[in-house]
Amino acid sequence: MPAVTRRLPPLESLRAFEAVARLGSFKRAAEELAVTASAVSHRVGDLEADLGVALLVRHVRRVELSVEGEALAAGMGRALQEIRRTVAAVDRRGRARLRVSAIPSHAVRWLAPRLQRFRAQHPDIDIDIMADLALVDLSQRTADIALRFGGGAYPNLQVEPLMADAIFPVASPGYMAAAGPVATPADILRLDRLIDTTARDDRSGAHWQHWFETNGLPLDAVNDGMNLNGSLLTLEAAVNGLGVAIARRTLVEEDVRTGRLLRLLDAEIPTNWNHYAVTLPSLADWQPVRQFVDWLKAEAGGP
Repeated sequence: MPAVTRRLPPLESLRAFEAVARLGSFKRAAEELAVTASAVSHRVGDLEADLGVALLVRHVRRVELSVEGEALAAGMGRALQEIRRTVAAVDRRGRARLRVSAIPSHAVRWLAPRLQRFRAQHPDIDIDIMADLALVDLSQRTADIALRFGGGAYPNLQVEPLMADAIFPVASPGYMAAAGPVATPADILRLDRLIDTTARDDRSGAHWQHWFETNGLPLDAVNDGMNLNGSLLTLEAAVNGLGVAIARRTLVEEDVRTGRLLRLLDAEIPTNWNHYAVTLPSLADWQPVRQFVDWLKAEAGGP
């Protein structure tokens, strides 16, 4: 006698449950699905009634997964990953599209100059780059992978360490020809300093204060100079001869190599933050993500 095949619950109910399980909130799930929170709650309730089990433990301001809910959420995560792989396999173009988020300075000065090498190795993967100072919420599925310069603690995400960073002063050859030689850190005090206010206000250690403290220079002079909003603007000001900037090594390698900027003094100071690639655990084994992360690691460890 053939086995009885149980019908699949309504897909809208499964989709609602998956969103709530992933986002931990009826409200956030409703925003993602473009329906009301009440509609999401009803769909999950219908699914629980259909299966005869409680999938969620509802609290006043949050929800938790029950044991059965955790099992279903894990299975749905695997199923969605397999669907993505299958769709990629039958895509007429035979191509995958990977959406990458990065802060503008890193996207422009580190990632973009290297992307041609990735395209040469993986011509079947299209890359979309989204450059934004705001941290993308990967749970909203607007990006597949994010490149982050930070402390490395990114809850509920797959975190892949890429590389450390360090800072040192830089200036244009023209500016230094007029300003004279710099032999000691104290010589920086007489030069025009360019201040990246974005780095100054974070904990990255990629700013003048970190450099002054390490070199024992007076902190009452640390903010004397031209204020600029962001690394890109600050480094362009340095290239154009407006003064001396603190630069992260990863952002000025090409400028120093080609002579657009001169590195002042030999010592460099490690930043407090490092570089990471992060993605949702459900996407960590998707082949395009895995290939891109492996390529990033090779680039970060290369010359």
